[in-house]
Amino acid sequence: MTKIKVDQKYSPYQMPSVIIGTIVDEKPNFMLCTWVSRVNRNPPTWMASINRKHYTMRGVRENNVFSMNFPPTELVRVADYIGTNSGRDVDKSTLFSIFYGETKAPMIKECIFNMELTVTEIIELQDHFIVLGEAATSYIDEENMTDNKPDMKLMNPIIYTGAEKRPTYWMLGEKLGDAFQIGKELDRQEV
Repeated sequence: MTKIKVDQKYSPYQMPSVIIGTIVDEKPNFMLCTWVSRVNRNPPTWMASINRKHYTMRGVRENNVFSMNFPPTELVRVADYIGTNSGRDVDKSTLFSIFYGETKAPMIKECIFNMELTVTEIIELQDHFIVLGEAATSYIDEENMTDNKPDMKLMNPIIYTGAEKRPTYWMLGEKLGDAFQIGKELDRQEV
C-alpha cells in the first residue's frame, strides 16, 4: 500500500453534529457545531470550537452558559439549515419546542440528548474560539435507553465528516465490539 500526502485541513475522524443553544438579545439562538468533544471526565468538561464570526458567541460570552443538543438523523435538514443561516438574519428558535433546565440555556425537545453547560474558559485562536464548558445537567428521551444506559443505536445521532470541500453527514453503522474488551481476546504473540 502506498501512502500519499493529503491537504493538512483534512479531518480524518467523525464528529457529532451538535446544536449549540444560548440566549442572545433575550431570545433563544441556535447554531450547528460539528467540532465538539468531551475533554475531561471529572468534572465532565466539553469543548466546542466556534468560528469567531458566529452570532452565538455573543450569547456564550454574555451569559456564560450554553447547551449542546444532539439531533437525531431525522433532523438532518433542519440541522443543516441552522448551520447555514445566521441568527442575525433568521429566528431559528421557531423551528423547535424549547425547554430550560438549571442554567436557563435553551434546549431542544426534539433532540435525542441535551446537555446544559457553564463556561469555564474561552481560548482565542486565529479563527475560532475554543469554549470549555462543564456539564451541569444532561437529559435524554427515555425511549433511547437500554438497561438504564443511553443506547447510541436507538439515539441514531447525526455524524459529521469534515473533509474540506466535501463535508458530509452520516448515521451510525453496526457495532464492532465493546471498547477495551475485544482486544483482550488476542494473545500477545498474535499482535
